[in-house]
Amino acid sequence: MKIRKGLVLFLILVLAFVLYSLLGRLSPDLVVLINTFSLAVLLSAMIYGEVEGAVMGTVAGLLEDSFSHSVFGLAGMSLTITGFLAGWISHKVDLNSFGKRTAILFFLSLFQLLIWAILYGLIFKKSLLSSRPGLYFQPVMNAIIASLLVGLFHPVKKVTG
Repeated sequence: MKIRKGLVLFLILVLAFVLYSLLGRLSPDLVVLINTFSLAVLLSAMIYGEVEGAVMGTVAGLLEDSFSHSVFGLAGMSLTITGFLAGWISHKVDLNSFGKRTAILFFLSLFQLLIWAILYGLIFKKSLLSSRPGLYFQPVMNAIIASLLVGLFHPVKKVTG
């Protein structure tokens, strides 16, 4: 069973990598608008839980950092924290409704972007949020896409207790 879960997580990561590459070839603005690595982390965390979400966040974040040509670890740190929180929240909150699931995923995606932007600003003493307006829409796009994918591929369990 663990091998199957590991294979699924690996395939999600490979799919995120391929989609990131394709979106970058189509238009660099699409890469800013849709963060495929964040989608992979949110999807993994919502399906498998906080540990898998944190591990996927670390791996996906470091892979994203290798594309960004900036400080190695910024995305890794923000996606690790977000992956853990997404997995933890998915076990504590009833996420059967699309609206509630999308709202929680929006706040998690926004939280991830804010952590990343704060760390980026502290290191480089400048903000990317003013030069890349597409980043403002990233949490909305990630939340909608991740919510649809979670609803499609994983029936959300009722939270008890």
